[in-house]
Amino acid sequence: MNKFLKFGIFLLIIFFGVQTFFVENYIPSLLAASVFPLLFLYFLIKIDVFETESFKDIIYVFLFGLVISFFLCIPYVIFREVLFDNYATNLFVCFIAVALPEEIIKIIPFLLVLKYRKFVNEPIDFLIYSSASALGFAFYENINYIIGYSETGNIVAIRSFLPSVMHMVVSSIFSFGIFLYLKSKKIKFIFVGLILASLIHAVYNTLFIIAPIILLIILVYYSKLIQSLLNISPYYDKSKEIKINQAKNFLFFLILAVLILSFSFDLFFNGFNSVLNDPKSYIYLLIVPYFIYNILSSKLVLNKGEFIVFGKKNNLRGIKSEIQNIIMGYYERKS
Repeated sequence: MNKFLKFGIFLLIIFFGVQTFFVENYIPSLLAASVFPLLFLYFLIKIDVFETESFKDIIYVFLFGLVISFFLCIPYVIFREVLFDNYATNLFVCFIAVALPEEIIKIIPFLLVLKYRKFVNEPIDFLIYSSASALGFAFYENINYIIGYSETGNIVAIRSFLPSVMHMVVSSIFSFGIFLYLKSKKIKFIFVGLILASLIHAVYNTLFIIAPIILLIILVYYSKLIQSLLNISPYYDKSKEIKINQAKNFLFFLILAVLILSFSFDLFFNGFNSVLNDPKSYIYLLIVPYFIYNILSSKLVLNKGEFIVFGKKNNLRGIKSEIQNIIMGYYERKS
């Protein structure tokens, strides 16, 4: 795996270097596209309060996600363009041609790490490392948009921020399905996780007018999942609960960085007149990050043994009740 990763990074450096000769403002745009994924990587460390992961390990998975995306997205995009049409607006076609293959590509690095490395040793690690892999994919996708559509400035910042969040959230759904499979040996949870993640991804892509609303809705789930997976950690230590406040503080810094850097990028690329001529985008950039911060920070409150993704367990039915029982069975065995 290490040799493959080094070879892939070498090819990516060449790939990025070549683009500087063909794409205007490529280096500043590349920096703009990289800021938010890297900030989110550090946020993932901050939420892991009990058995904190090494930043080196998280960067490793991020780079692995980037390299795998580089190798697999080229044949995938060729396959998609040849066989499918109208995938940007048709929900079913987007599900088959875009969301499903992209969710599989994003999860491959996580599965390889899960099998061959010792990183993953508590429930929250499934979310952390699948999110890191998804951020590697999101970074590569953002670079392709810069190259393909000559995007710069505020557009780069927005594309780097919102899709990065979306990719993290939907990948965590898939990885949670894998976690449930490993604890129950019921393969249906893998397919449920994949289909649900892909469906949300497809809805986000095709209903782009309300994409921020969709993102905020699924962030409620993501925040509850963070809270719940920490609550059932076998390393739960009440004395470390207060460390979750560091995650809240960093999240505030991250959201502030979104606003400042978006304004700075737009000013650098397009001048002050573009800021005056497009005030709507800044209203948008104020509202959406504000709600993202409020949703995530409100759920960063820990309570040992509490799994609240689906609400009160007395009201659960069907597969929700089954998942709750699997989770609580795992927690009781590890306590």
